[in-house]
Amino acid sequence: MAQIRYGIVGCGGIGATHAEAVRSADGATLVACANRSKAGARVFADDHGLDAWYTSVTAMIEDSDLDAVSVCTPSGTHADVTIEAAQAGADVLCEKPLDVYADRMDRMIDACEAADVTLAGVFQERFQPATRRAKAAIDAGELGQPVLGDAQVKWFRPQAYYDDATWKGTRDLDGGVLMSQAIHTIDRLQWLVGGIESVRAVTDSHDRDLAAGCETTAALAVRFENGALGTISATTATKGGDDRIEINGTEGSIALAGGDIVAFEVGTGEQTHYGAETTAIDEDVESLEWGAGHVRGVADFVEAVRENREPAVPGREARRAVDVILAAEAAARREATVSVDAVRSGQVPEATTPDG
Repeated sequence: MAQIRYGIVGCGGIGATHAEAVRSADGATLVACANRSKAGARVFADDHGLDAWYTSVTAMIEDSDLDAVSVCTPSGTHADVTIEAAQAGADVLCEKPLDVYADRMDRMIDACEAADVTLAGVFQERFQPATRRAKAAIDAGELGQPVLGDAQVKWFRPQAYYDDATWKGTRDLDGGVLMSQAIHTIDRLQWLVGGIESVRAVTDSHDRDLAAGCETTAALAVRFENGALGTISATTATKGGDDRIEINGTEGSIALAGGDIVAFEVGTGEQTHYGAETTAIDEDVESLEWGAGHVRGVADFVEAVRENREPAVPGREARRAVDVILAAEAAARREATVSVDAVRSGQVPEATTPDG
């Protein structure tokens, strides 16, 4: 197949990472970019040596004869941009989250299926060697039956971070700490353990001035589809802390942090009434530098388009973490347990666009 002619939609922030990843991918040529602001599009084109820049997604795809695009616009615009790209005939790699409401995700998935184009989501941390090793261990039964799956994302973002762009810290375009910061960790947790069935949650906005419905701190109790239990905690309001995933099973445990396996132990078979003997498994896995996960994700997407196969994270898979977050938001408001399937099937009104 000929080279994939590729474009970037959204020329701020993560758009540059996608541009470099496209340049690294075999089988793709970066041709054009589109941005709401002319100045932003022009600067991006100059920075990346592109002859063509646009303010219209449709015009970019049609005039530059593009095969595929990366959607790198603010989170709450992903559905509209993806639908426009699909209707113009382009395959789409969409940054996380797929969108911030369930009905928007429904529309974008339906539009891509109707146009017979590929829709893939960006969860670059799935490509980390540590994550892949943990997935292999769990799938092979090295940990036995999963019992607990816990995740934490404890970061710091000052008020200036939210004030930097009008869309940040808003419910309709940003979505809060779960949707913007913790979503990668939530995705990895549910992917590793086997899907989240239901959620209870409490949320708050500590020490930040954000729009209503947009939290800085959240604590979730979850039940997985296979019966395991777990917790998720996330914040952007603390100084000190880290991100970590730990999965404990009937035969062993594994913990990931900072792209590394920081603990991996399995039972020896020796046990007493008060404990079980374990042996540590030494795993020396590659730790990817920032951007390397995007390189692997874009390469997979390009290969999927060229080979007419399903990408590593197809659209319906990319929405799973968002559905968990939408269930958590509804659970916090209702002070009750909310089923993730209920969100996915449209039975939770809070998970859909307010004016939709």
